[in-house]
Amino acid sequence: MLSTDQSVGLRLPELPYGSVWLVGAADGDPRHLSPLAVHALGTADAVIHDPGISKAVLDLVRPPQYRETAAAFLATERVIKLAEDGWRIVQLVKGNAMERAVESAIRCAERNILFRIVPNSGDPVGMEAPLGLLMVRKTLSVGGAEPQPTLVLFIASPQIGRGGRGRLTPATAGFFDVGAGRLASRRM
Repeated sequence: MLSTDQSVGLRLPELPYGSVWLVGAADGDPRHLSPLAVHALGTADAVIHDPGISKAVLDLVRPPQYRETAAAFLATERVIKLAEDGWRIVQLVKGNAMERAVESAIRCAERNILFRIVPNSGDPVGMEAPLGLLMVRKTLSVGGAEPQPTLVLFIASPQIGRGGRGRLTPATAGFFDVGAGRLASRRM
């Protein structure tokens, strides 16, 4: 398992102030968390977590970081409040983060809060385990149309080559035109 101190050498992204990162606690074994998940837990200002998260995972959250238990139906409202106050937030959920991602992402996008889904090493997303996902709500013009509220999804995924060495592929940006219900994507 990667310690929070070792994550600095990997040049992992910083949690911006006023943002929410959704992290799944997987099976409760901290060795199964991705390096990005460990980094997020070690650098957030506050971690709002589901009841029943293992002590081993919660031990990655060090004082003076704020830690609070909140039931699933209250957690999203709590992280939104703290993010609007300028805190860097991790919403730590039991199991797979992808199960709660859609609701949390939409609620954060409605409030213009930067939101990232941090899958763990074994979480399947499109038959790959992405390094990270980022979803934001912006007013964009898609295909020359009038600017409209749009959900923008950025995905950076690792590809494993010969010898097990990974390399990052260029990010793909997906634009969902909320008004027209269309999805377009392009390589970045």
